[in-house]
Amino acid sequence: MSKPLLIIKLGGSVITDKESFTPKVRLGTVKQLSRDIFSIYKEARYGVVLVHGAGSYGHPIVKKHSLHKGMTNNIQKLAYSQTVQNMLELNGILVQNLIENSVPAVSLPPHTFTTNTKGKFRGLDTKLIEMYLKNDQVPTLFGDAVLDKDWGCSILSGDTIVSYLARRFKAEKVVFLSDVDGVFTNDPKKDPNAKLIPLISNQNLGSVLKALKKEVGLNKRADVTGEIYGKILSLKKNLKGIQVLITNGLMPNSLINALQNKGKLTKLHFT
Repeated sequence: MSKPLLIIKLGGSVITDKESFTPKVRLGTVKQLSRDIFSIYKEARYGVVLVHGAGSYGHPIVKKHSLHKGMTNNIQKLAYSQTVQNMLELNGILVQNLIENSVPAVSLPPHTFTTNTKGKFRGLDTKLIEMYLKNDQVPTLFGDAVLDKDWGCSILSGDTIVSYLARRFKAEKVVFLSDVDGVFTNDPKKDPNAKLIPLISNQNLGSVLKALKKEVGLNKRADVTGEIYGKILSLKKNLKGIQVLITNGLMPNSLINALQNKGKLTKLHFT
């Protein structure tokens, strides 16, 4: 590719109300992010790939019917179909807003061209993605329910897609848009004393993980801290040499600011 690659992950908690038991999009946020993505696209500095999460369009129904563990009966088959349809609807809302803001986004639903094996992702054919990037278009993928060769179905997360594509195309930067400002010492939604960690690298990784592990041990309800602990380990394993930024996608201009090294965020860089 002629331009360096930027991968943007739009978290499900950013573009949907993740706490809703029924699908509920954050339309105002989607519109704002679509404008920001156009600003990035028109600068023509990067080739851009978008990946988004499921939020309330996927998690409640997957959890209710245990689709992450497989598909064996007719009720689960209907739930799988509804999950796929929900994700297509959410993706359609996002892509339509991108198009309305002059971003040539193209939907690539993962369930149409990849499968899992025993819940594990085995990769995907990236030829189409590469062609769209060469055409200066914006491939848009998402976390999805996919067929599974052993379990019937399982879940392919957006984070897994991001890591795979970042390695495959040697991305220059990956931006994760979350519903908080970055990585904190504890869950900032519950602990007002939680501190933002501005940089995580090989030099301070041990102390960061130790602090997070301590918080998880002291507070069994610190679910977010535990998730972040695992995410940092995954990023170190899968995205060595790639600059990773985590920032708050609910805040206006946070995506633009992050790419300009401004605003509240956490940078991660491992060698």
